[in-house]
Amino acid sequence: MIKRVIFALFAGLLILALGALSPSLYAKEKVLTISMDAGDAGMDSFNPFTTNRTNNVYYVIYDRLVEMGADGKIYPHLLKSWKVSDDGMMITFTLRAGVKFHDGSDLNAEVLKWFLQNLATGKSKYMVAAVGSIDIKDNLTVVMNMSRPDPNILYNFTSSFTGVPSKKAIEKYGDEFGRKYVVGTGPFEFVSWKTGDSIVLKKNPNYQWGSPLSDNQGPAKIDKIVFKEIIEDSTRFLEFKTGGVQILEEAPALFLKKIKADSNARVIGMASNGNFHMIMNTTREFLSDVNIRKAIALSIDQNAILKTVFQGYGDPAYTYLIDRLPARKVEKKYEIRLDLEKAKAIMAKQGWKKDSDGILTKDGKKLSLALWSKSDSDERKTAVVIQAQLAKLGIDIKIEQFDPSSIKAEFKKNRHDLVVRSYGWDNADILEWFFNSNRPGYPNVAMWHDNESDYLMHKAMTRSKTSEERIVNFKEYHEYVLGQYLWAPIINTVKNHAISKSVKMPAPRFKILVGPPIQDMTID
Repeated sequence: MIKRVIFALFAGLLILALGALSPSLYAKEKVLTISMDAGDAGMDSFNPFTTNRTNNVYYVIYDRLVEMGADGKIYPHLLKSWKVSDDGMMITFTLRAGVKFHDGSDLNAEVLKWFLQNLATGKSKYMVAAVGSIDIKDNLTVVMNMSRPDPNILYNFTSSFTGVPSKKAIEKYGDEFGRKYVVGTGPFEFVSWKTGDSIVLKKNPNYQWGSPLSDNQGPAKIDKIVFKEIIEDSTRFLEFKTGGVQILEEAPALFLKKIKADSNARVIGMASNGNFHMIMNTTREFLSDVNIRKAIALSIDQNAILKTVFQGYGDPAYTYLIDRLPARKVEKKYEIRLDLEKAKAIMAKQGWKKDSDGILTKDGKKLSLALWSKSDSDERKTAVVIQAQLAKLGIDIKIEQFDPSSIKAEFKKNRHDLVVRSYGWDNADILEWFFNSNRPGYPNVAMWHDNESDYLMHKAMTRSKTSEERIVNFKEYHEYVLGQYLWAPIINTVKNHAISKSVKMPAPRFKILVGPPIQDMTID
């Protein structure tokens, strides 16, 4: 009996001693649950070489060579330094020492050269299109010999599309990389992905190379992240309200007042790169006529949609670019603003007359169009408002909704007429992404093909030697496509993220909240 008591006492003291030496063994696991922006659901892969869509999961599995700060400046991350020659024809990248991938392989100059070469053959190849050849200078240094100057190339490397994956893992897993296996250098490692439900990540315990923008350079303070894919806004809000999620990305505007009134929550507003618009398929009957496209665009009341759908959070969009971009500052005549009377006059001049049912008719044909949207709340609600607005012009609109994971494949079938869409991007090259005639279906949902447009696109993308020249060229390109009425611009959004007060973090220093800032987050 005495021996048992002595053993129990000894075991208890041993447990206490181990707890003192390693309290993390007994601490409650810190799990951060995030309801991702509904528009980011429906991913096809987490392989940056093969995907043409990313979400914020990329920002924590992968690191980038450089990061964009909230101040708009570029900071080093995987790169220790970079140097651009005076003529812009040679760029030298020097990597940080000691960086390892989740599989234990090293990030070195050989891997960096491989990454740049594979990026040049993938879906985002335009980002490195100006790179001619790549030389390895030493174990941590590569030299990019440019075929032309590219004043935008450092910006490109801040993108989620340019997170650096493991060479060893891609060669090992092949086509399974990006779905079953995802390996980067980031602060969190891939655990599992249930499509349409959740993505689970765990802390990378060996992480020691946080960005200079982070206070915490080492392993994250959070043990696990669960990204939930929830489409319906009311369900997202209830999950946040009841504690099912601690961060509500892009909090639905309809519920912002309730969130702000909640003592257990706070809202963090950040500069947005979001733009809502309605795309017109230029190959479809009726919409191949620029006059009809113009009349439709002039019938969209941006302010009404801002008030009704977005509860006043944001600004009306009158061009295809977000307001803070220099190339957005086009001549006033190119801005697309509500003018219903002008729209009616255009249709009358083209010979369209309203029938007894109020629908425009010409040569025995009624002007009836399908309006597509994803099934998430903002796009669906926007489609309903547009349906009523175009009825005033005399267009019969039939709304069709699609799951976010399937709508992209539907575009390639070329059955769509009008589509409510949105993007998040803060660079003028988004015009090339959406209007390049080599990408019909997706991302060129407008199915746009025009020689003058392609000429101006290539001029802006490839002949701009300085940032100033690039702005001028993109402004010219922007004005041209605005004059073709390929889209009806709607709203430039505001990023409002709802965060539980149990999540502690410093003021955001990155241009995004869900991504590298998680490095400095902790949970009470």
